[in-house]
Amino acid sequence: MMTETLINATNGLTALAFFAFVILVILIKKEGKDERAQYLGYRLFSFLFTFLLGGLALILFVTAWNPLDYISLRMSITTLMSLNIFVGLGYWIYMSKKV
Repeated sequence: MMTETLINATNGLTALAFFAFVILVILIKKEGKDERAQYLGYRLFSFLFTFLLGGLALILFVTAWNPLDYISLRMSITTLMSLNIFVGLGYWIYMSKKV
């Protein structure tokens, strides 16, 4: 019963991440194609790559100590991907206001 609730929560998080991704794409497109926008895009994607790589390393460290079943591993990777999009949206908004 608890696993089904967590699966539903991660599925809901993924649906929200999809809408955040659409918003992020619209905000990036709205920024234009000048040098500032290219710089912001480079900073965003390098940050997202680092965040994703760090999260995957954390998942690997956890699975090295405690073996996870397939469902737990799938939920953790899904949560990481969704958080990556949410953090990217927040970072883009922060950078577009700051730079």
